[in-house]
Amino acid sequence: MINAHRHLSRRTFIGTSGAMLAAALAGCQGDAGSDTSRFATAFEGGRPPTGVHFNPWNPSDYAQTYSIYWIQPTTSVHGDGSVSTSFFENLSVDGRDVTIEFPTNWSYWNGDDITAEDYLVEAEIDRYQDPEGSPIEGHELVDDYTVRRTYKDDVSSTIAKVNAGYGMAAPKSVFREYLERYQDATTENERQAVTDDLLQMTIPTEEFVDQGLGSSLFKIEDFNSSETLAVKQDDHPWSDRTDIDEIRVLPNVESGTQVEQLEKSNELDMTQYITDNQRSEYPDTLENVYELSHYNCQKYMLNRNNEHLANRSVRRAIIAAIDIPSIVDAATQTGMLASPTQVQTGIRETIEEMYLGEGFTDQLIQYPVGADEETARGYMEDADYSLEDETWVSPDGTAISFDIITQSAVAQSQPTKVFSDQLNGFGMETNMNAIGQDYYSKLQEWEFDIAWIWHVALPFWHPTAYFSNDFYGILAGDPGSGDDTGPTGVPFSIEIPEEVGAEEVGSNGVEINPAQLMTDLKAASSEEETRELTRQLVQWVNFDLPSIIHMQENRGFGGDVENFSFPDPDETRLDRPNPGPWALTSGLISTK
Repeated sequence: MINAHRHLSRRTFIGTSGAMLAAALAGCQGDAGSDTSRFATAFEGGRPPTGVHFNPWNPSDYAQTYSIYWIQPTTSVHGDGSVSTSFFENLSVDGRDVTIEFPTNWSYWNGDDITAEDYLVEAEIDRYQDPEGSPIEGHELVDDYTVRRTYKDDVSSTIAKVNAGYGMAAPKSVFREYLERYQDATTENERQAVTDDLLQMTIPTEEFVDQGLGSSLFKIEDFNSSETLAVKQDDHPWSDRTDIDEIRVLPNVESGTQVEQLEKSNELDMTQYITDNQRSEYPDTLENVYELSHYNCQKYMLNRNNEHLANRSVRRAIIAAIDIPSIVDAATQTGMLASPTQVQTGIRETIEEMYLGEGFTDQLIQYPVGADEETARGYMEDADYSLEDETWVSPDGTAISFDIITQSAVAQSQPTKVFSDQLNGFGMETNMNAIGQDYYSKLQEWEFDIAWIWHVALPFWHPTAYFSNDFYGILAGDPGSGDDTGPTGVPFSIEIPEEVGAEEVGSNGVEINPAQLMTDLKAASSEEETRELTRQLVQWVNFDLPSIIHMQENRGFGGDVENFSFPDPDETRLDRPNPGPWALTSGLISTK
């Protein structure tokens, strides 16, 4: 799609309806006589830009997906566990020290240089939230463009590089005041007060744009709830790589129907991966470019504050009662690429052998993948539950009832409806509530019994991404809170069997602290220690079922190969987070 440039002022653009914008896209297509090239795409799973913010420490409605177009990544972790950088000049690890050298020719959209201080501010804010528990001792500015990060103990090269990706999401001009407040705090209460303020702070998209806080090749010029217009920065270090001057990005949740119509009418230049059962509905000029064994999984978080879910046998009965393939089929009918999880390990199937060793997964408890009512009944009877009027009732006479919440997007609500119906059919009463833009805020009220949520805290294929102590990982909570459990009832201390795969603790139990193990994993000093810690965490998840990880996502992207050239997967590593947006914002897509 090669179109004439039509400048829209902020006021004009925001006042334009989604339908008019779609019409403008359609009306512009094919104008090969122009001197400005446009590129239109949509971001999967994205909430409208008017409903998100850009404070990375406030997970409630953070622009997790939208931001990948506007905040330049510094490192990429690949599917084989290796780490690369197309931004840092140098990234080296020596014992406890990680030295990072920044380029000297990068700036934020507002013209402020991106320097090592941006890295230090963001990384130190992270450390100060829990300096005792953090594996990091501190950070030092070597010079304006070099920072040294020092761990408390020797750290493996892989983990050090995986965790090195700071420096772009939190400009020093905005967040330095929080670091200074942390530095001035003399007590834990004072430090917590800073954290509380930081977790409430938001940077709305309008403020993000007006203050020029982005750092990518394309700078947002105008946006509304339906679409974003961004133009190439001519002074960006990568501007000469591409002749695309302007991009339009649409969210693919609230306006999903509009996006699908645009894809099928060939009005988007980059799309989701086109599955075989969708192929006939898409134009021939849209071809798949790359399919990725994605890092994402999806799970159902089980809140043990519900008296029934506090019983491990009931949690096991749930996974035996549901038919995971049917749940995944409901997701694939919405266009998602996914497969059922086969073994509850807590990490992505594609990295199990890499980080657990050959044959370890085979030793674990093999819960049913398809519905197995006989096994599910056995687990319920183990917990002394009985069926009364086709509903399971606890030994004290309380009937099972679960409140289930999920995001309202059809790719999440449709599979969750299948999950909910299956539990109802087994005799577990459910009430499902699909929630819109404030889903993540609602989630963190912890008032649900079961909640759908993504399962990966960081965008890479490494155990630390799955065993992160938050709701995207395996939420345990703060062991320093003085409580016995975290917000969803996960205990800080638990006994698991000594024998891998045993269903009962028996006489040789092993006491572990999952929250501490997750912290230790982030600072593992060797590949051997990484494997040992990962095995303990995997055994815990498999034995105790804090969540049910039901879906292994695949993703990918296709594009208009008639009018645009895309990177060749044989020549450019696309096994990285968000390969399509990465290629676009790296200047690796151009007109033909």
